[in-house]
Order: sequence, then structure tokens, then C-alpha cells
Amino acid sequence: MNSKLQELKKIIKHAYAPYSHFKVAALLETDQGVFAGVNVENASFGLSLCAERVAIGSAITRGVKKFNALYLLSSTARMDITPCGACRQVIFELCPPHMPIYVYNNNGKVKRYTTNELLPHGFKLKK
Repeated sequence: MNSKLQELKKIIKHAYAPYSHFKVAALLETDQGVFAGVNVENASFGLSLCAERVAIGSAITRGVKKFNALYLLSSTARMDITPCGACRQVIFELCPPHMPIYVYNNNGKVKRYTTNELLPHGFKLKK
């Protein structure tokens, strides 16, 4: 088992998902280290935090803005799980277009995507 999957399996236990029982863990690999996140649900579902955005927000909080890869683990055996629309937009805006995103199921099977594959016609601030 690779080291990213091992770390994801350790941190997914910290996810707070009492409503959906759908836990997610994320690791964001950067030039300055790896930043972790788990989903944190709320009874007011709109206030829930996705693991992807927690990891990205953690990196940005530390002043890190160069992202290299995102690793995700869900608590399901399904292979069709991908980031939600809100996460896709955040990933699209803040990550390189061809950054790899690895999505593992709970059996360790993985699918690889890129930022542009998850949101092919996204929008972002033009500089």
C-alpha cells in the first residue's frame, strides 16, 4: 500500500459525518509539505466542510499556493465518487489545470483525474 493511501486511512477516522455516514479524507501535496483535511458535517448541511476544501484552506492559511497533487479517500467501495461541484470550482480556481487528483475507494482502488477533467469549462479570475 502506498504511503499516501496509508495516511488517508489514518486521518479518515477523524471525519465528522454523523448525518451522511460518508467520510472523506484529503491530502494536498505541495512544494512545502502535505496538508490534510477531512469532511466536517453540520445539521445545517450548507455549513458542512468538504475534505478537499479543508486541505486547500489549510495550505492557503500557511501561505502555500503552489499545489502539486490531491489525494482523496472515501468510505465507500464505489468507484464513481469525485469531488462535489463546490470543491471542483475551488480546485479549478486554485490548482494547476493538469494537476493530478487521485480518488481512492475504501478498498484502495484508485482513479486518476486532472483539474480540467473534473471541471472542463470552469471559470476563474483572469490576470
